[in-house]
Amino acid sequence: MHPFLTKLGIRAEVQEFFAPWYHTDPSGNLVFSYGRHYETYGMAFHSIPTTESCWQAGNSDLACIREVFICGSAMEAVAWLHIHYSACTHTDTLFFLSIGNKPGPEHFCCLAGKAKSLRISLLFGNDLLGKVCDLKTASALHSQPAAVSAGDEQVTVTFRNKNYIFSYKAFSLNAFERASNYYFKLRTLKPKGFNTWLDLLKSRAFNQ
Repeated sequence: MHPFLTKLGIRAEVQEFFAPWYHTDPSGNLVFSYGRHYETYGMAFHSIPTTESCWQAGNSDLACIREVFICGSAMEAVAWLHIHYSACTHTDTLFFLSIGNKPGPEHFCCLAGKAKSLRISLLFGNDLLGKVCDLKTASALHSQPAAVSAGDEQVTVTFRNKNYIFSYKAFSLNAFERASNYYFKLRTLKPKGFNTWLDLLKSRAFNQ
């Protein structure tokens, strides 16, 4: 049991699930390894690396995995599983992958080309960056590159030699799929009223 996770209200079963995939630094902060880079979570700060490597947790045997969850930070994975633990009857079939906020094909080598046959959910934020990460992750998993640029309150996506333009408010992975008629068959799981699952968790922990 880690005191920071306990203060956030993380149930013991979830702490036990993630225990093999983090350690504690000399200051008591949570540290999640992305190879040579690290995500660090303290009660007053949260540092997430920008790297081509990723953090992994859960069952890495593709033959046994039922669900894959891809997110922008390890703490987002912890928050999501805590909030939804009662609905997860078989945690031994779950696999979590944190890739930061710049998704690319190099992050998904661990899925060994089987991404299209797995049930995959995306746990990125409700903001524009999170929605861009949804699309960049989906396109990388399907080996269908998408270039995304934002400016003047518009998002422009270049995909399969065609441009698609959206307002910031209207842009989402679902909106892009409908506009392009290309469907990635991924779930985007986002909390209502909050940007991230971690924000929701902290609200419940500190505003009661």
